[in-house]
Amino acid sequence: MVDIDKIEKRTVRSFYEDGLTEIALGLIFLLLGAYFYAEATLPPGSTVLTFVSSAAFLAVFAAAFLVNRLLRYLKRRITYPRTGYVTFKKKEAGPKRRLAAAAVAMVIGGGMAVLYGLSPSVRLLLPAVNGLLFAVAGLLVANRVGVGRFYVLAAASAAIGVGLTAAGAGDAKGVSLFYLLFGAAVILTGAAALAVYLRRNPRSADDAPDAPEGPDAR
Repeated sequence: MVDIDKIEKRTVRSFYEDGLTEIALGLIFLLLGAYFYAEATLPPGSTVLTFVSSAAFLAVFAAAFLVNRLLRYLKRRITYPRTGYVTFKKKEAGPKRRLAAAAVAMVIGGGMAVLYGLSPSVRLLLPAVNGLLFAVAGLLVANRVGVGRFYVLAAASAAIGVGLTAAGAGDAKGVSLFYLLFGAAVILTGAAALAVYLRRNPRSADDAPDAPEGPDAR
């Protein structure tokens, strides 16, 4: 009997084989870390801090858009010509799934707000909280798609967050350092995966002219 779930899981896992998604995600984490670090270290009321704060969300959204476009471009240039691509029928999220996602977001956001509103000694736990949250998310993704290095990233997230809290990195500065360090770790694992992928899947010169462009080709 054909195990459809197993086949789909293997196909989804192949999407992450080249490491490009991790590199793109790591770049976004680095941007967030740089923003949080600027907020934590710049003098209050300074012109630079005012500019950074006012342009932060626009910059993050613009960067996420550009990184996504870059990821799609690299997929078309590097991945699809070597190993092709598979598209799945998009499933509409049901009301229960939407409510569950909204509830999780509210719990996480509310928990972070409560931590910020508590005493300074409690806020020092923020790097560890971020690290553990990303570790749980990493474990869930790793279990869903079956990519072994995601388990490593989950462990790294927890270690970085708890380590920064234990080292007394502070709340805002500690969070910024977490995003910077974890972003760098994500990029490194992605780059290592990309190197292995390129070595295992060399692009044939004969296949280059007729290489598939992928579902995102324009």
